[in-house]
Amino acid sequence: MAKSVAHAVRYRLGTRIRALRHARDLTQEMVADRIGRSQKYLSELERGERSASWETLVAIAHQGFEIKLASLMFGIDEDIGAEAQDLSDVLAGRSKEARRDLLRAMELVLRVAARG
Repeated sequence: MAKSVAHAVRYRLGTRIRALRHARDLTQEMVADRIGRSQKYLSELERGERSASWETLVAIAHQGFEIKLASLMFGIDEDIGAEAQDLSDVLAGRSKEARRDLLRAMELVLRVAARG
């Protein structure tokens, strides 16, 4: 089970890197050059075949796409700081179970939105 979870995380991250690269009209070679890695390595990351080190993730975010690491890892847009704080305030008074249930519901909504 742990292996499938690790693969799912690598796959999601790879999908995120590819989406960011496409949105910015960048080639794998361009991003790889920015982060000091090979195009082959970046391709393997995008396909979920490799895991990146913490240093590589920071380089991809900062040098590759000029975004914060949270934006790369979690798709958190930098322009939604106030909304994220509002959500944090709403969650602060809830039980651990209620926060977990809300996060699961949000994940399901996002999965449905991504498919449609």
